[in-house]
Amino acid sequence: MVGNEIPENLAFLHSGEEVARGKSIDFIERQEDLLRHVGMIETIMDLLQFYRMDYAEKDENQLIIKLLGARIFNAQGAALKLILSGYYQAAGLQIRDILETAFLLDYFSTDDALIQRWKLVSEQERTKEFGQAKIRQVLDDRDGFTEKRRMEHYKLLSSIAAHPTFAGFAMLRPTPEADAHMGPFYVPELLTATLQELVKVTVAAWENFKWFFKPETIPQYRATLRYLETSMEWIEKTYEKKVDRRDIEAVRSILEALERQEK
Repeated sequence: MVGNEIPENLAFLHSGEEVARGKSIDFIERQEDLLRHVGMIETIMDLLQFYRMDYAEKDENQLIIKLLGARIFNAQGAALKLILSGYYQAAGLQIRDILETAFLLDYFSTDDALIQRWKLVSEQERTKEFGQAKIRQVLDDRDGFTEKRRMEHYKLLSSIAAHPTFAGFAMLRPTPEADAHMGPFYVPELLTATLQELVKVTVAAWENFKWFFKPETIPQYRATLRYLETSMEWIEKTYEKKVDRRDIEAVRSILEALERQEK
């Protein structure tokens, strides 16, 4: 018989999620690299929201790109919630969605006409013309990539998260030898791995999204400068290599000139 309250078992499940979330946040806040990754993810989510609200789209193509940005934002939020709550495999599905959307945005950048074609074609034609395998091949050919790294990345996320596979059971085990766990659980190694994947696809998605929106106003140049400064610091500390900062100086010069004109 159906009662008038949420079943108690679901309340117990949520309490377990909150316990995992507390442990996850405590662990992240003690790890400089993970805090940096979370900060990078938040910066890009903030920029996606900023461009959705601040940048008046010039045509329907830009509106469609904004909507794809909203999809990325929601997948980022869902992935973070799932990671912190101890649903690592489920988070992987959201991460793959961000990667797939990043590839699609990159594909659209090769020809604006593709955006309207993607919108208008039938589902059968869309599957044929905009399938992930075709998109990855076009992008690899454009970039001269022969190692098929796009395919390997997509295939890995599909195998361990998106598709029911034997290899995917590893994402359900607190330790390699343990039984699969149903519900939330806290494992620092899985937390770290999924956050690393999330920040990686987040940066790729943003780089492909921002191609469609060139800064024009002072707030937009400020947002661009914020991203460049944050991303370059993230790259230098994550990969331990120096980054050419001429882009930062160029944007800062433009911004300062615009601010002088406004006075």
